[in-house]
Amino acid sequence: MISKEQSENIKKSLMEQIEKSNQPDKEKIIEYIKSLDEPNLEQFLKQNKIELSEFDSEKKSEPECIFCSIINEKIPSYKIAETKKAITILEINPLSKGHSLVLPSEHLAIEKMPKSALSLAQKLAKRIKKKLKPEDIKIETSSLMGHAMINIVPLYKDISTKKIKETEENLKKLQLKLESKTRAQRKKQNPEKPGKTEEELKKELSNLPKISFRIP
Repeated sequence: MISKEQSENIKKSLMEQIEKSNQPDKEKIIEYIKSLDEPNLEQFLKQNKIELSEFDSEKKSEPECIFCSIINEKIPSYKIAETKKAITILEINPLSKGHSLVLPSEHLAIEKMPKSALSLAQKLAKRIKKKLKPEDIKIETSSLMGHAMINIVPLYKDISTKKIKETEENLKKLQLKLESKTRAQRKKQNPEKPGKTEEELKKELSNLPKISFRIP
């Protein structure tokens, strides 16, 4: 049996849907829905094959945090460094060249930011200073969708900070320039291009000039 509170919520939702539709005589339908008591509303839903679960707000899934999606690799990113507790990525709409974000691996509020994330931000700031030569670097914490982050924004002389949509080519170049040695070494150990086969190596060796030895 539908409760009175459920009934009001369902009727409100139905009336909003009908109001937005191109249904003919929608005013009459809305008035009819308004007049329904709990048993008749339940019968109306059954006749129109409408499930009660469609109106259960608790079951409606909230959109997944964009940073959690990046960390879980559901969304591609330009990763620079990573630890067990945080990752560093390039901001795709940067305020300046080299603008990066440090994201805790867990969905945490700012006050629970792990020390390792702050340490990672400081290391990256030094690397940006060395590689890109900004005049200064601003480091500040913020939050989006409840996920804490650290912004690392390089400041350049006579260039004001302004959000832009960076090109994929520039982001890839910056990624190569700023990524940590650990990530770079891992890429070398696991190259995308397959190694040479045994037959190819034998062929190369057979083509090498012969070295003659002279015994005195």
